[in-house]
Amino acid sequence: MTDPTNMQQSTSNHFSTDRGRRSSCCSFCDHSSCDLATEMNEFEPQTLSLTPPLENVYFKEQNQPFSCIYLLNLFLAPDMTRYLAETSISDDVYTLPVHLQKLICEARMEVLVSKQENHPLEGGAVKRLEKVREYIESVAHYDTAAIIATLSELTRDEDEMSIILEQ
Repeated sequence: MTDPTNMQQSTSNHFSTDRGRRSSCCSFCDHSSCDLATEMNEFEPQTLSLTPPLENVYFKEQNQPFSCIYLLNLFLAPDMTRYLAETSISDDVYTLPVHLQKLICEARMEVLVSKQENHPLEGGAVKRLEKVREYIESVAHYDTAAIIATLSELTRDEDEMSIILEQ
């Protein structure tokens, strides 16, 4: 059997071993004179110009911008229940850990159901969110930068969050 890297397609769509490898649909160009490692597709320069370098996409964790804007706004809102009722859940909530997503969605549903039925709010999810908010305020002392840092830490540390919710 011949080495497939030294095969070339002839004009009759058969491979021969006298030159470099050619595409199965190409009998025009000669690839023996070019280095395949440096050869580029005609669309590749355009793709490379549209795609940012990987070091710009994957930052170290501490250098990434805070992406939980909905959660930050929720905890900074003067009235969390009103914020839950009047704002829709944004896409950044779905980047949070599942237990936080569930807690926010449950609290929002509790608020919406209590408003529809004109009942006082008795929901446990809203109370759990209030506990998290109180913890963040006790640690961050109303400093927005510290609130962001505390929220980032809580979203990464499920054990800490479960301890807060159990108190």
